[in-house]
Amino acid sequence: MYTFVCKSWLARDKGDGLTWRVFDILDADCVFIGLKILYEVTVVTGDISYGGTDATIYITLFGRNGCTEEIQMEKDGVRFEIGQKDTFIMEIPDIAPLRKMRIQSDGEGCRPDWFLEQIIMKNLTTQEVTVFTYNDWLSTQWGDKKTLEWEMPAMINGEQMMDYTTYTIQVKTSDIGKAGTDANVWIAIFGENGDTGTLALKESNRKNKFERDQLDVFYFSDVLSLGELCKVRIWHDNKGIGPGWHLEFIDVEDSLMDKMFRFQCDRWLAKDEDDGQTIRELACANNDILELKERTTYEVMAITSDREDAETKDNISIILEGKKGRSKEFLLENSSKTKRFLRGATDVFEFSSKNVGDIAAICVTHCPKDKKRSSSKVEVYWHVQEIIITEMELNNKYYFRCNSKIPLRGKKGEPKAFECAKMEESFASKARSLVPVKYEVIVVTGFEKGAGTDANVLITIFGVNGDSGKRELKQKYRNLFERGSTDRFYLEILELGELRKVRVEHDNTGLSSGWLVERVEITNSATGVTTNFPCGKWLDENRGDGLLWRELFPRN
Repeated sequence: MYTFVCKSWLARDKGDGLTWRVFDILDADCVFIGLKILYEVTVVTGDISYGGTDATIYITLFGRNGCTEEIQMEKDGVRFEIGQKDTFIMEIPDIAPLRKMRIQSDGEGCRPDWFLEQIIMKNLTTQEVTVFTYNDWLSTQWGDKKTLEWEMPAMINGEQMMDYTTYTIQVKTSDIGKAGTDANVWIAIFGENGDTGTLALKESNRKNKFERDQLDVFYFSDVLSLGELCKVRIWHDNKGIGPGWHLEFIDVEDSLMDKMFRFQCDRWLAKDEDDGQTIRELACANNDILELKERTTYEVMAITSDREDAETKDNISIILEGKKGRSKEFLLENSSKTKRFLRGATDVFEFSSKNVGDIAAICVTHCPKDKKRSSSKVEVYWHVQEIIITEMELNNKYYFRCNSKIPLRGKKGEPKAFECAKMEESFASKARSLVPVKYEVIVVTGFEKGAGTDANVLITIFGVNGDSGKRELKQKYRNLFERGSTDRFYLEILELGELRKVRVEHDNTGLSSGWLVERVEITNSATGVTTNFPCGKWLDENRGDGLLWRELFPRN
């Protein structure tokens, strides 16, 4: 069972004025699993003729610890007017420090164009101020950029958190029969600093794009560099005389980093070939070199407490307990020349060892430097605050919140064990886990009258490693999503990790488009783990709340 804690008003005239809340989950020990932070957000519209807008504005925030979903900024009748500063209170996941913001206008309304100067975000917990500056139009007809979407780097204490680059994308179509395509193609690039959003592959160095055995080159300037890349998502709209496409590989070059990233495909994106998918996710081939070696180097950082009598003149030994085995005993040696473990000090050691895999626990012993110390009747302690272990090959960090007094013992004294409190998985480690996995998706339609749909259905699966992108649920020669039916689909997606939610939706087309979804079940074929997402609601503009989409969360 999960507990969701609120303790806040949902009222415009009480508390912070929000009429919605995102609840944090508490585990059995009442520890927050998902922390949300309140920000004061100030939007500055330019003092320029026709600078105000009636359009709907959306933002997505990217930080060191992930990104938000797309957030709608409510117009509320009077916001986003010429020369005006509009202030919101916004609650977002704790992804700080912020790195960039993606802002988007839907370009609708009587006044679709908007001149945005900047957006200022103040963290109400830390008081840290982050500034995103634009000073241009979000418009398809005015300004230098002529776009409805842009990304702005975060500026914190005068430091720009991300830099602009030019991405050169080379797309190689395979040299096999009917490999070329006439369809429209899009790509999204993912890296350690988020993603690029959707990029349309329109203007190539070739007049006729994506022909058999052809290399097409596309340039995207003024894009914020994502740093190291982990995957790309590429898809087409299945339009044109010959929409099927056999893609050999994609190369992405970052001019700022002066580095090329290879994404191998060698698969069809075609309704009538292979597995029938017109979308592929490709892992970065550069990460294939990051194989776990038999031996590695561990950095051990020992932090002595700042309390009185916390320090020791003796040695410390440590053993790592990992999923792949146990390390040898590492001696953290003290000496008269280099004094270690002083009050409030941080001491760092490095050791070569066999790779023990993910570290679950450590065993720590406080051992004497000489025999005289071991026979002393005076009780001596070392008060350790925290120990941090870093595996240097992939740079994964393991935190052990000790806060414990360890008594001095003889050579064969009992060690004190501490379990890992937190692990920080590096980008390189996460990139290694991105391997193609086949997911079985089962969709159960309700039994009520009119529960079935003739509309086109799409699903997006979200996990700890990202999301699948929108996937169409279709099968040849089958009448899907009928009343009381169970429909089964297989989707190949890069490993998503533990599943967090799914979004199911339809396009409201066909003679009978309303749909009652009973539940969705998703099984990872590599692990055999099945996750259930109950629904029991209509996706029908004429029933219930009129929504054509649902976000479903797993049932424990």
